[in-house]
Amino acid sequence: MDSRDILSSCNPNITDMNDTINLRQHSRTREDYTELRDQAIKSFQKPNLPNVNVPEKIIICLDICYDNENSLYRLADGTTFTPVNMLKRIVDFFIHSKNAINKRTEFALLVLKDNEPSWLQNFTSNLKDIIGVIDYLNAEESTSEIFDFQKIFHILKNEVLVPEYSQADCILPPPYVVRMIVLYGRSNCMPQIPQDDPYLIYLKKQFYFYIDILLAHEEDCALYKCEEIYDALQDLDNGYSYVYEVSRNATKIHDCIAKLLAHPLQRPLQKNTDYSFGCRY
Repeated sequence: MDSRDILSSCNPNITDMNDTINLRQHSRTREDYTELRDQAIKSFQKPNLPNVNVPEKIIICLDICYDNENSLYRLADGTTFTPVNMLKRIVDFFIHSKNAINKRTEFALLVLKDNEPSWLQNFTSNLKDIIGVIDYLNAEESTSEIFDFQKIFHILKNEVLVPEYSQADCILPPPYVVRMIVLYGRSNCMPQIPQDDPYLIYLKKQFYFYIDILLAHEEDCALYKCEEIYDALQDLDNGYSYVYEVSRNATKIHDCIAKLLAHPLQRPLQKNTDYSFGCRY
């Protein structure tokens, strides 16, 4: 005789309890199926973009403000860099590396001052032009509590032309893609990113425009707003961004900028990246 029948006959409430459990499991299975179905539909709706190394127009959005003048990055040989000079150093590395990968890569420079962005260099593939402007930038102390990113969107609207995506021509590569790399170096000044800004809404819908973010913050986050700033910067992400954060670690900040060398049309989503070396045997 089945022991389950014995338990049921001894306590009729057990049958009701089993029915309830089965009902919950059925409901959970149905919910899981619905979620999987929605994910599949969403995947089918993603654009079929050409996986081609087309030229990039890269906007270096460089923050030149600092919170603590005594905060330093230290290399293995003992050399030290201020936060702004370290950002300038890794930008120099990034620009030369991208140029070595594709000579047709163009760079523009957008500088974040205390509470005002400034477009200092139009798109150029001449490294001397872009590096020369960066070298002469001076660090400024951060005094503002909020940085309004809406001012950046207004500049982009006037200075940047993003290629249009056409479903009918989806297999044809665009003439170029546009990417803005935000190198934000403040730990007390909150980025204000209005989600209802018309141009930000427009940019987030463009399949040939990308925003990547590198937050270089102070070491002791208990004394600063590092976590809040990191969360706020996420509002720039349309689902295809690469977002990194690093404190005063010279090795890690170089690793992060190296990961941003990948071409937006050829890289996976950040959550699917794997930088480990696989075993051949």
